[in-house]
Amino acid sequence: MTDAHDPHADGPTPGPYSRLLGFRYVGVDEHEAVVEADPGPEHCNGGGIVHGGFLASLLDTTTGWAVHARVPEGVAAPHVQLSVQYVRAAVPGVPLVCRGRATGVGRRIGSTEAEITQGGRLVARAVGSHAVLGDLPARTA
Repeated sequence: MTDAHDPHADGPTPGPYSRLLGFRYVGVDEHEAVVEADPGPEHCNGGGIVHGGFLASLLDTTTGWAVHARVPEGVAAPHVQLSVQYVRAAVPGVPLVCRGRATGVGRRIGSTEAEITQGGRLVARAVGSHAVLGDLPARTA
């Protein structure tokens, strides 16, 4: 395993898609990534609740940051699978907090999990797998 690092040494910054959705990066280290969002009416489906795609994007972003904090700089680790469970409806106007972890990162696969809460209540959770696309240092015995 390599030394953990913040993938954005000067502080986390959202990419264009995350910026479009209004995601805020609270922090990331080798233990946890935290991303927040303030869903508004523009993030809702026709029924007035936060769209599942918005929630899935928040889970995707957070688990991506969690795994990238555990691989060397410059090593890509895109999702190969993300399984989302929606637990309860999220509503606009109340902040969402997503906390994600890399539960294991090997030479070729990274495993992640994350959950979104709103007002302290679980809204959705996910588990994911990432392909580690680069050379990691060999483990020593």
